[in-house]
Amino acid sequence: MLKTFLLSGSLAALLAGCSSHATQPLDQRLLGEWQGMRDKNGPCQFFAWNSSFRPDGRFEISFFADEQRTRLIQTERGSWSAHDGQNHLTTDGVKTTEVYDYRFIDADSVEYVNTKADPTADCQADYRFTEQRVGS
Repeated sequence: MLKTFLLSGSLAALLAGCSSHATQPLDQRLLGEWQGMRDKNGPCQFFAWNSSFRPDGRFEISFFADEQRTRLIQTERGSWSAHDGQNHLTTDGVKTTEVYDYRFIDADSVEYVNTKADPTADCQADYRFTEQRVGS
C-alpha cells in the first residue's frame, strides 16, 4: 500500500509539474500555410519552400529545387513559438534554435530576418526573406 501511495504521489507530482508549464506563445497571425522562394538571380542557390505553422506549436517546411515545387529537396519538422516580433524554430533532431525577427508587410506577407549568422548555412548571404500566405 505504501508503495502504491508513493507511486501515485509521484505520478500526481509529475502531472502537476507538467500542467504548470506555460505553453509557448504563438503569434496567431502566423498560423497556416505560407510559401517563399529565393531570388533566382541572387547570391544563393535557388530554392522554393512551403511552410506550415500549426496551433499546436509544430511546424513543417518543405524545400523544393524548382519554382513549381515538384522536385522536393527535403522536409524539416519541429516546434515553433513566436511573439514580440521573434519566431523561434527548433527542428527535430537539431540542438540549436533558429531565431528570426519578423514583421508583417500586410496581413498575407511577412518579412523575416535571421538574427544570427549560421556558419553551417548553405549560403551566408541568406539572411532576409519574405513569405506569402497560401491562398491569398
